[in-house]
Amino acid sequence: MLKEPPQRITSLTRWLSRPVVDSHGSEVGTLKDLVVLLWGLHPRVSKLCIARPGEEDLYLAWEAIAEIAETPRGPTIILDRPREELTPGDLRGDEMALRRNILDKKVVDTHGRRVVRVNDVQLEWRDEGYDLVALLAGMHSLLGQLVPERPLQWIASSFGIEIPREVVPWEHVEPIETELTKARKRAVYTKLARLHPADIADIMEELNPSERAAILNGLEAETAVEALTETEPEVQAGVIQMLETEKASDMLELMEPDEAADILGDLPHAKAQELLKEMEPAEAEDVAELLEHEEDTAGGLMTTMYTTFRPETRVSEALEKLRALAGEVETIYYLYVTDPSERLVGVLSLRELMLARSEQQLHEIMITQVITVRPKAPIREVAESLSKYNLVALPVVDEDGRLEGIVTVDDVLNDLIPMIWKQRAAKKYI
Repeated sequence: MLKEPPQRITSLTRWLSRPVVDSHGSEVGTLKDLVVLLWGLHPRVSKLCIARPGEEDLYLAWEAIAEIAETPRGPTIILDRPREELTPGDLRGDEMALRRNILDKKVVDTHGRRVVRVNDVQLEWRDEGYDLVALLAGMHSLLGQLVPERPLQWIASSFGIEIPREVVPWEHVEPIETELTKARKRAVYTKLARLHPADIADIMEELNPSERAAILNGLEAETAVEALTETEPEVQAGVIQMLETEKASDMLELMEPDEAADILGDLPHAKAQELLKEMEPAEAEDVAELLEHEEDTAGGLMTTMYTTFRPETRVSEALEKLRALAGEVETIYYLYVTDPSERLVGVLSLRELMLARSEQQLHEIMITQVITVRPKAPIREVAESLSKYNLVALPVVDEDGRLEGIVTVDDVLNDLIPMIWKQRAAKKYI
């Protein structure tokens, strides 16, 4: 039975490069890494990785330790058998080497909704072994590797400064890219997936393109799409290019056609065409139509995810159809009424539909003076029409009055707000 060492709470860096000796006191090597078993809330140290001069690294089970002897420089690990009787082991699929995968790497603090770089790993003695309980970040843990704790506190107090401690409990940690996440390409980031997509987007924008791609590869497709669409356009295009073609095309298929078109429009033509060919034909056709329009126009902003009704449709039938299609269209606030040639002949709001009698036909209650824009209308004209007439969405029609799409107010705001910020920022320096 391994007795409790003097240091009940310790850190990974205190163990690294410390001597490992066998039961006769002969040096086996130095500690290169600690391996944890990823079970439960707090992973337990399960193996030692020992560096040996001129030989391969040796992985030994934690149970091979007879004693942990504390010295001023750190622990010395004493094994329970002679060197020649040591039995090497291999890493299991659910084990992770801490130095190689965590130390000096970026991780996500899901509680703080931020990215931190790990300076050290905190371990706590529990039931004959050490559990991984927290990660240490910030200046205090970095300086702590160079200066012992007491001198560090004396220096801070002498200069009247505070060196904050940044401790991230392991239950809030999501490693970004490890050997485990590379092996499992789906549903790895369970803690991260519980955050709001906008928070995941903020976190992704702190990472480099390959790290962003690693996260999207590990998230469920729907969550990955929601998070990606919350990021800036340049981030979206960069990530899509980093993903495998199959994964990227699957994500584009789950997006609204206008969102997918915006991303493809920012990619090199050859890459955009490659992804379109990989998409399902129906989805690819909708996106390809939108790509024909200039970006900052009604045609470039519109979506084809809407539904139309015929003038003779009864109110009860329209309500039933809306219930069936509610999850597939951009907005159900307006109902667009078209003739057999797809010319827009009327519009009514969901409120007007709800107040009408079930046997009434749509042509009896629709508004025939419909506010519309052409596909080439600039974004400012679209915004002015939405504002002037207090609309949530604006239909886009061709020169013959055929309905081609709708522009929603949120899509206009997403494009206008960055433009306004850029103009304000430029004025500061003029």
